[in-house]
Amino acid sequence: AWDMAFGAKKDTTSAEVKSIELSLKQVEESKKNMIYQLGELYYESNKDNESIDEIYKEKVDTIKKLEYNCKVWNNRKLKTQGLRMCENCGNTLPYDSSFCNKCGYKLQAVSEELVII
Repeated sequence: AWDMAFGAKKDTTSAEVKSIELSLKQVEESKKNMIYQLGELYYESNKDNESIDEIYKEKVDTIKKLEYNCKVWNNRKLKTQGLRMCENCGNTLPYDSSFCNKCGYKLQAVSEELVII
C-alpha cells in the first residue's frame, strides 16, 4: 500500500514538475526574446557610434560585416534574375539600369565582394 501511495504521489509530482518546467521554459524564452530585442535596439542606436565602448565594438563591427555580406548575397541573387535593387529606396530594377525609375537615384556599382569576418 505504501508503494502505491508513494507511486501516486510521484505521478502527481511528475505532472507538477512538467507544468513547472513548461512555465520555466516559457519565461526563459521570453527573457531571450527581450535580450534579443534589447540587442537590436542597442545595435541600431550605436552602429555608427565611433566612440562605442570596446566591449561592444567587435560585435558591432561583426554585425556590420554580416549585414554587408547579406546585401552582397541578395545582390548576387537578384543578378541571377537580371535584377538589382536601388540603394536609396529599395525598388527592384533591371540589372543594367543607371537610374532608379521610382526615386531617380543614380545607381552605383553593385557590391559583389564578400567581406571576411
